[in-house]
Parts: sequence; C-alpha cells; structure tokens
Amino acid sequence: MEQKKNAKLSRAVLEMKFMKKTKERVEKEKDDAEGEAMYANEITEAMRKSGNINFTEVGIFTCKDLIEGRLSFNGMNPEIEKLMNDYHQKLIKTDKVRETEISDVEMANAYSSTVNTMGKKFETKRNRKKNKFLKPSDD
Repeated sequence: MEQKKNAKLSRAVLEMKFMKKTKERVEKEKDDAEGEAMYANEITEAMRKSGNINFTEVGIFTCKDLIEGRLSFNGMNPEIEKLMNDYHQKLIKTDKVRETEISDVEMANAYSSTVNTMGKKFETKRNRKKNKFLKPSDD
C-alpha cells in the first residue's frame, strides 16, 4: 500500500486531459516538499502545529490614517470637540516621543554627501575625471 502512495506517475500520463487534477496535486506536493526542505532549520514544531495565523483589520481607518468616530466643528457639539482635543493632545505627545534629534554634525555630513551626489549627477563629460588604465611598473 505504501508503495502505491510513493509511486510517481510519468510525465506523459500526467499530461493527459483526465489527469489534470492529479497533476496539480502532484505539483503542489512537490512545491510543499521543496519549501519544507528550504526552511526546515527555521520552522519549529510549535509553528507547524499552530497552523496559519491571519490577522484581519475590520476597517480601512488604520490603512489610510483616518479618524475613527464622530467629528464636530465650530462649537456645534462641545462634548465631541473636547474628546477630539484630548485625542489630538495624545497624538502630539506620542509624536514628540517618536521624534529623534539629529546632531549638527550628522546633518552636515548628510548634506555634504547629498551635495556631492547631486554635483556628480549634473557634471558634464568634460568635467568628469577619467580613470585611465595605469601601466604596471617593472620593478
């Protein structure tokens, strides 16, 4: 029985019309075996047992950085405006924490490298330095 499962079908048989599904299944098994062989040392048993873990996002809010909920403008709904203001203050605090300061030296280095790169881009052929082949010395 095990010999029948391990028996491989010839390519000519798999190319026949009625063997289309079997051919797809055989190719899928082959691809799975190659994938397992490739990542065998990285995938643990716990990963194999857990199966596929998919995360789905219910709304489009996080994808497009939209504001979720109700909005109010020009004092039409003071309660909502107060909540909006509190939310805005929280965002400002988190943004300040995320900011990183760049020292003057780092900025100068980045600027000088950018100037050099842009200078090379707009350099004409006459101004470019040509690297000529140097003949080795006979020392």
